Parts: sequence; structure tokens; C-alpha cells
Amino acid sequence: MNELLSQLFWFATVTKVAALLLGAFIVYLAYKGYRRNRSRPLLYVAIGFALITAGTIAEGLLYVILGSALLVAITAGTAVTVLGFAAILYSIYAAKD
Repeated sequence: MNELLSQLFWFATVTKVAALLLGAFIVYLAYKGYRRNRSRPLLYVAIGFALITAGTIAEGLLYVILGSALLVAITAGTAVTVLGFAAILYSIYAAKD
């Protein structure tokens, strides 16, 4: 059983790192598009994906590195992720060029 938990820990770590790398790449592309076109909606897309990525990473950091309770880590990560989704929705419906 202990070996299974160890494998799950490493799988979770690898998936968090993959989420960080993919999220950072999406943020880079959206920000690059914003800079090229001066499109405010793309800026909010970049901010949204940055927050979603930060929420995912914060959850793992809070729980594993800082030793927070699991519920606290999940709640904090989800709150930041919700802000990211709100920024993306804002980019779709409210931000005008």
C-alpha cells in the first residue's frame, strides 16, 4: 500500500508540473497575442489562464510544501481558479478593444 501511495504522489507531482508548463505556455501565447494586437480581451485571457495555473499549483504547494489541511488547500486553489475563469468570461463578454 505504501508503494501505491508513493507512486500516486509522483504521478500527482508530474501532472502538477505538466499543468504548470502548459498553463505558462498558454499564458505566454495569449500575452504575446495581446502585445502584438493590443487586444484587451487577450490580456484578460492571459490573466485568466495565469490565475487558473496559479490555482492548480497553489493547491499542491499549500498541501505538500506548507503542510496545510487538504480542505484548506483545495479551497484556496479553487478560489484562485474561479477568479481565472471569471477573467476569461470577462474577456469574452465585457472587454472591448
